[in-house]
Amino acid sequence: MTPRLVCSLAVAAVVLFAPHAAAQKFVVVVNPRNPIARLNQSQVTKIYLGKLQGWSINGQIQPVAPVDQRADSPLRVAFSERVLRRSVSETASYWRQELYAGRNVPPIEQTEAEALETVRTVVGAIAYVSDKADLRGVKVVWTQ
Repeated sequence: MTPRLVCSLAVAAVVLFAPHAAAQKFVVVVNPRNPIARLNQSQVTKIYLGKLQGWSINGQIQPVAPVDQRADSPLRVAFSERVLRRSVSETASYWRQELYAGRNVPPIEQTEAEALETVRTVVGAIAYVSDKADLRGVKVVWTQ
């Protein structure tokens, strides 16, 4: 095989087998009582890797409570690849190291409906959900 053919086959494989992650659109949401109006990718990454752990809400520091989708969720695959720049398995490995070192615990895993309910009821919660989700009672702070 020529290098050009190998490259063409590799591109075709990516196009054929990875459309679900690329096609997934999501938004990042917080509780409406959280004064944060907008977040950027760097901030969201820091939150989901445990490097940003507190919000200033009404003059008090509240813990950030990130909610992750379940490991088999196509939305989680898209979020991990596009935001964290890691696969789901690489992210899991990162969190195993953090736990083993005693530094931090990973975000809780919930379904989209559970994540939305958590954000609606917990002031410090943050989640990513499908852009087609019922966004009543939450505030969108980043769109991807």
